[in-house]
Amino acid sequence: MLAGIAEGIMDTLQFRFYKSFFKSQDQMFWNPDVSWQNKWKQGDPKFGPRFFGASTFLVFTTDAWHLFKWTRNRMIDLGIYSLVYDIEYSWLIVIIFAVGRSMLFEYTFRNLSK
Repeated sequence: MLAGIAEGIMDTLQFRFYKSFFKSQDQMFWNPDVSWQNKWKQGDPKFGPRFFGASTFLVFTTDAWHLFKWTRNRMIDLGIYSLVYDIEYSWLIVIIFAVGRSMLFEYTFRNLSK
């Protein structure tokens, strides 16, 4: 259920930001039209990430959309864990799924946007 709430917030930010409660909040964190710049030095990708991991595994610290994406993914991981918790090394299964999902996302995103 928490994954669904997080995804609802993500879609609200992405598709209905200017009609939402979030429009009156800090634009540089909540408005995806500008908050994506938080990942980059001087707000520009040509200068590289603002800090180590800002454009990859720590991106959830840079803006609301990525924070709620991270939350959604962790809730899905928790759901997987709840299904396999009685299996030895269940935590390892969850980590493998989470890292695998992230790696496949990065590969797909980088290669489909060329």
